[in-house]
Amino acid sequence: MKFKFITRFVILYLSLGLTYLLSGNVVDQAKKDIEKLSSKDFMGRGYQFDGHLKVAEFLEKELKQIGLEPIEDGYSQEFKLKVNLIENKPMLKIDNQKLKLGVDFLPHAHSSSGEANNEDDIVFIGHGLYVPEKNINDFGGKEDEIRGSIVIIDNVLPDHIRKDKTIPKKNLSSSTRIRIATYLKAEAIILLVDKLSYGSAYAEDEVPIFEILKDSFPKKVEKISYEIDTDFNGLKSKNIYGIQKGKSDVDSFIILCAHYDHLGSMGDSIYFPGANDNASGVSMVLNLVRYFKENPINYSIVPIFFSGEEVGLIGSKYFVENSPIDLNECKFLINFDCVASGQNGLMALGGSDYPEFYNILTEVNDSLKLGKLGKRKNSPNGDHYFFLNSGVKGFYIYTKDGKQPYHHINDKLDTLEWDDYYHVYELIRKFIISLK
Repeated sequence: MKFKFITRFVILYLSLGLTYLLSGNVVDQAKKDIEKLSSKDFMGRGYQFDGHLKVAEFLEKELKQIGLEPIEDGYSQEFKLKVNLIENKPMLKIDNQKLKLGVDFLPHAHSSSGEANNEDDIVFIGHGLYVPEKNINDFGGKEDEIRGSIVIIDNVLPDHIRKDKTIPKKNLSSSTRIRIATYLKAEAIILLVDKLSYGSAYAEDEVPIFEILKDSFPKKVEKISYEIDTDFNGLKSKNIYGIQKGKSDVDSFIILCAHYDHLGSMGDSIYFPGANDNASGVSMVLNLVRYFKENPINYSIVPIFFSGEEVGLIGSKYFVENSPIDLNECKFLINFDCVASGQNGLMALGGSDYPEFYNILTEVNDSLKLGKLGKRKNSPNGDHYFFLNSGVKGFYIYTKDGKQPYHHINDKLDTLEWDDYYHVYELIRKFIISLK
């Protein structure tokens, strides 16, 4: 009995020790990957200073170094997109107080160029709502004042308005309020927000637009100055991929994918690191590819890194429409986005569409005791969408409610939660091994 107890203890100790070592190796490599991807070398992995192309080159080299083979004699696929670029560091001053970029304010991603010096034609229009069926019109009677003025809109809606399901969502969106103010010939628009978040720069509006934290906006304002220089232009970007051939069923493959592009920079002085969004997802794919290179399975592994996600899923849409591989042979797809920080568990979008695979994922999750695992139907909020729409089975995996700010300059390496990252890695590694 004593010998059996000691034997079991030793096995348990070695098992725990091996898990600890594996965890350390994976996390150490993730930190190295994410530190590089979120560094100023790539200027936020956007479209200024060729940041996206530099990342593409880095990822192609990584896949070659790992030992993956090309697809159709190459590792990349070029496509076109249009994006609104902030050319220089924007300036915004209220009276004599210069606001701090990224701390007090951010330009709206769809802002156009413009400048004003001590402009005193300023109009407050409440929440900027126009809901005629509810007799709400914050613009009513102010049309003449709005023309040629800076319009201030409180973008933080009252609970009774926000929760009223009888009001169409489009009436409450900031884009609708911006459109109305623009139609009424506002010179510029300022949205007061409770937190700063930069958006997707897939379009350019007609006027300069800024978001300012409500806490940074004084109760009384006499003059506003601003300067912003934008450029809405077309350019070329790349998807990056490779293939690790399977041991036996080489024609069937599993796609592991993530978008590598992020929000870029505003001039050369400020950039969005995007550590969680989505350097963490890129690192996850790289780590899993490294593992399956050393521990091949029957199926082939195809990693794909997409550009153009932040401006409308452009890269993944192009890939599905111009795929260099036969998507009918895809056994399963897993898309990773924001997987290194989550206080409320993990979500498997697509889990409701493919219950047989979700059941396998749940069994693995329960065996590892990783906590809450949710499921949703396919929706157009990530690079998985066009694949699943075309008949490919798959999940979009992301952690929920991270502590770092979303689409913000403080999405940095030191905000990430490595236990969450490793849990996702282990879950998906074992899930892939479980696929028959």
